[in-house]
Amino acid sequence: MKRRMAILASLVLAAWLAAPRLVAQKAAAAPAAPAKKALFWKVSSTTNTTYLLGSIHLGSKDMYPLPKEIEEAFERSAALLVEIDINHVDTQKMQGLVLQTGMYAGDDTLWDHIGKEARQRLEEFCEKYGVPAMAMAKMKPWVVATMVAMMPLMKNGMEMGLGIDKYFLDKADKAKKRVVEIESAEAQMKLIAGITGEMLEKSLAASANRDPQEFAKRIEEAWISGDAGQMEKIIREQTSSDPVEFDKAMLQDRSLHMADVAEQFLKGKEPAFVVVGAGHMVGPDGVVKLLEKRGYKVEQVAIGPLPH
Repeated sequence: MKRRMAILASLVLAAWLAAPRLVAQKAAAAPAAPAKKALFWKVSSTTNTTYLLGSIHLGSKDMYPLPKEIEEAFERSAALLVEIDINHVDTQKMQGLVLQTGMYAGDDTLWDHIGKEARQRLEEFCEKYGVPAMAMAKMKPWVVATMVAMMPLMKNGMEMGLGIDKYFLDKADKAKKRVVEIESAEAQMKLIAGITGEMLEKSLAASANRDPQEFAKRIEEAWISGDAGQMEKIIREQTSSDPVEFDKAMLQDRSLHMADVAEQFLKGKEPAFVVVGAGHMVGPDGVVKLLEKRGYKVEQVAIGPLPH
């Protein structure tokens, strides 16, 4: 039983590391032809330049190679800023935290904390994706929410190892480029652990008629086209069932902190390349607008060949 729970915790950890904002940041494939824009911005101060790239935490081989404008900006940057450095997370420690904070002990199960309708939806999900229902029953709501968000995409071939964050972390390691963690894995887990049974029920109800593949395609198209407005709309749809306080903690407060860290570099002389979830870049409370409001020059970078 302990071995089974350890394996389950490892699976949960992999899914959670791939999706710090659960459903809102996870799809991607690159366009067959260059897009005119990307979720990629150049921010300038009087002394420095910082680049902002909206991240896709799960990816596929089709999304590479990335546009040369993004690659060249990374090469020019001295530091890579990410939410968490997934290449150097203490997985054994985090697996222990998943077991400690994300699993029910004794006879307590998820079924004691959600209604019959939500249980039925989860049992159907388990049958569809080959997960034992009793294994799901031992997970707390935040763990279940992570699994439900990620498994359909993983089943369809999306991989954390091909995500934007992972790609640039690997490049930074090879180039011995400085990596700065904006947050910590423990802090992210603590936030996500705030998902309650009631919140899980609302999320399941809201997504009952949503096709995961169609949802992924919409995000993909918004990312490919660099359509920040469409990306914001999709994310708002996805988080509409979240309590205001949770949404503020997960998106607004974290975006504010990300903007603060980016600004520290803008006030210095070390060029930085910031890769965080696309949901934190867009909207009136996103990093892009926050820095613009603070008086920095912000421009969405054009992608593709220059016009003749």
